[in-house]
Amino acid sequence: MSGHSVDEAIAALYAAAVAPDQWDKALGALKRLADARAANCFVHDAVTERFIEYRFAGYGANWARDYAGHYHSLDLARRVLLREPAGRMHAMHRYVSESMVQKSEYYQDFYIHEGLRYSCGGTLFDGNQRLILAVHRPVGHRPYEEHTVAELQRVLNHLPNVFRVRELAMLGRGDASMSCAALDALPRAVVIVDETATIRYINRAANTLLDHAEDVFIRSSRLTLPDPHLARQLTQRIKKACQPTPATDPVPLYTVDSNGRPSVEFHIVPLDPALAAGVASAQPMAMILLRRPFQRANWAGAATRPYSLSQAEIGVAASMVEGLTPAEYASRSGVKVSTVRSQIKSIMAKTGTRRMSEIATLFARMDISLFDQTAPDTQRT
Repeated sequence: MSGHSVDEAIAALYAAAVAPDQWDKALGALKRLADARAANCFVHDAVTERFIEYRFAGYGANWARDYAGHYHSLDLARRVLLREPAGRMHAMHRYVSESMVQKSEYYQDFYIHEGLRYSCGGTLFDGNQRLILAVHRPVGHRPYEEHTVAELQRVLNHLPNVFRVRELAMLGRGDASMSCAALDALPRAVVIVDETATIRYINRAANTLLDHAEDVFIRSSRLTLPDPHLARQLTQRIKKACQPTPATDPVPLYTVDSNGRPSVEFHIVPLDPALAAGVASAQPMAMILLRRPFQRANWAGAATRPYSLSQAEIGVAASMVEGLTPAEYASRSGVKVSTVRSQIKSIMAKTGTRRMSEIATLFARMDISLFDQTAPDTQRT
């Protein structure tokens, strides 16, 4: 990993949704996250197989023309994305062997000729549209690692919402109420503050998260943290994000609960002026992205859990959202892979899903950590 935060890439994509001139910056953030040379985002009509639009960065001048005109039909990675279940990022070296690369016109005459070698991509459906996200490392680099794929998975999960925000922004260009509606459409908790850390806007997801948080408060129109050291760090990062030349720390801040576990994650990024125009004055603003890291939870009862999943099943579902394989989750949790696979089958039966990618997509839309309770689990898997 390059050390750049996944939240930077996510925030940059949402900024591009409301300000089209920010797409190059968003794809640049995606390249830094993936330690890649090129990145692209396609919108594809799943019925007609027609490209509706594509955004790309890091390629040569004739790349788009040559790809759309001929090479897309020979693209082995594209075939993998169309064949594999939607909702997951795929490192293509796992599907395209070295011998296939040596025999491929696409790789030898186009992709490698462009200076690229390893790709990672994924798709999600939004109605009849197929959304495609991909990043590409250069010749001489290394294939994509599992932890990088997991970070990119988090970005992919946001992609349908990015384009929905764009639709709202296009409908309400110049309308402050519509800009606020775009922020409320974000599944991620967002708090907008000025350089004095005074809150200027809170979206719905943030209100929900703060209602359940025990160590973050709103007092006198400010986020208040009981830990004075952490509060100072938050204030300092907000000031840096509001500078004429903004600075962003890729390492999040965390509050800690009474058991010493991370409870709320804070990532502070500069607020793009295109978003700020709808919620406040022209003064510098920062956007605080909040998230509750998933923790192994104790549940009050099946009625409080989505789809009546057990504690163990919730843990498995959350790991899929993170992009972990069954083997990786089994190793991290200290259980057998066969146990995890049995839990996956149970989740599918309870949710009506048929693939692991469908489980990841389903639970990516909700904040699983909000179901955290303190009473012991009464249901066993």
